[in-house]
Amino acid sequence: MLRLAIVFLVAITAWAAPGRAAPARPDLFSVTGIKIEASAESAISARDVAMAQGRAAAWTKLFHRLTAAANWRKQPALDEKALERLIRGFEVANERRSTTRYLADVSFHFNPNAVRNLLRQSNIAYTETRSPPVLVIPLIGGAGFDAMSPWTAAWKDNELQQGLVPFVTPAPDDPDADLLERPDLTQVDWNALAAMARRYNAGAVILASASEDAKTVQMIELSPAGRAAASFAYAQSSFPADAQAVAERAEDAWKSRNAVDFTVRSQLVADVQFDSLDDWARIRSGLAAVRSISDVDVMGLTLHEAEISLTYSGRSEQLRDALAQQKLELLDMNGLLTLHQAAVSAAK
Repeated sequence: MLRLAIVFLVAITAWAAPGRAAPARPDLFSVTGIKIEASAESAISARDVAMAQGRAAAWTKLFHRLTAAANWRKQPALDEKALERLIRGFEVANERRSTTRYLADVSFHFNPNAVRNLLRQSNIAYTETRSPPVLVIPLIGGAGFDAMSPWTAAWKDNELQQGLVPFVTPAPDDPDADLLERPDLTQVDWNALAAMARRYNAGAVILASASEDAKTVQMIELSPAGRAAASFAYAQSSFPADAQAVAERAEDAWKSRNAVDFTVRSQLVADVQFDSLDDWARIRSGLAAVRSISDVDVMGLTLHEAEISLTYSGRSEQLRDALAQQKLELLDMNGLLTLHQAAVSAAK
């Protein structure tokens, strides 16, 4: 065990106020593009009814964003007052009204801490950990990738970027054009696409092959862990609806793996390795940004190493995924846990 170095006590006491802030993260607690519409005896009454319906729709959308489909039936039923307390602000666009009717597009901004407290009090597992990007290669009717196709355009919808899994498509001038035009692209494995995935910082690739009428879609997900396939068929559909269905399937797999049960707590002790006090401050900032970590105790500190005790909720693999989002790597070396910045590890 490391001995506490008194000369660095100032670094330890600065835990709560690290010198460098963590990078800004996407706002998962804002729900945009909620279309509201209602009629009543007056425009004001119609607006109030429409806004109440919009708040409920936004809450459902946020709940689905943070939780796996298996938990959707557990969504807390909130009355109007409870919903208003969850929302810290809203923005209205495309407002239209008559003497008895009101229509608008509304973005609702939820209070993150209020939502977290509600989910934890309700014993509902959820996650805020974002997946690495997923590279989607849209294909139509067995043909190769076409950057200008309506199927590719459907994946540009901004709504698909609001969740926990960010989706990207190949650039029109991708250097692997020959690979993307292969007629047997749906038969390749991860090794054939790994170099392309790395260029897009993607941790997985989805080959999404749709029929020309958009009524059927085959989804093949490739990653270092292997290959998984699923199929969708609809009597009536569209490319945007197909993209949403594929995206929801990918997101649910991620959430099922990463949804944290906050009733389960564990503790671990790890050695933290760093090159400078600036690196130590960045590591502290990253740890503070992981929501599943409830307590960090510095047990010892020297010039390039510290010993810490972490109390966290959920499973150990979920903790590793959450740390990876903060560019921190937790390694188990024959029972000895070490933590360091992932970029530093790669450089070495």
